[in-house]
Amino acid sequence: MFYRIHQFWQAIHPIITEDELAWAISLLPAPCLTLFLGQPLPEQRHALDVAQDLWNSGIRDSHLLIAALLHDCGKTRYPLKLWERVAIVLLQKAPRKIWHTLSHSSLPLAASLQAAEAHPLWGAEMASHLGLDPRIVELIREHHTPHSQEGYLLYQADNRH
Repeated sequence: MFYRIHQFWQAIHPIITEDELAWAISLLPAPCLTLFLGQPLPEQRHALDVAQDLWNSGIRDSHLLIAALLHDCGKTRYPLKLWERVAIVLLQKAPRKIWHTLSHSSLPLAASLQAAEAHPLWGAEMASHLGLDPRIVELIREHHTPHSQEGYLLYQADNRH
């Protein structure tokens, strides 16, 4: 519960130090900078937290770290308001049937739920269009539904932040 309060606070007051930004830039190939810096500050903060989590656990795989920094870049196609992000986090604990029913309803939240489901695919498409390594593209695509060991590591780190 505390980490969700912390996450909410970070969404309202994201702070990225110069050292953190320099670290991210050192990991990202030039084409990736537009994807990373094009994300809202709260998403950049979250991406840094996920990548630093992996780094602090001893992971040095550049593909995985780049994917961590870009895993939510697809959210830029349909930016969500803070209340929508909070609702999505709360609904993630609901039975899948409720999510499905709401996302196919006429409620204002329906499009937000659809965007939440689609952002991994959107992000993978964006990364692919930049010519990023197919492994990075696949890690972004599978960050909510991991199909590989690296994907599972990203999924776990994402869920911790």
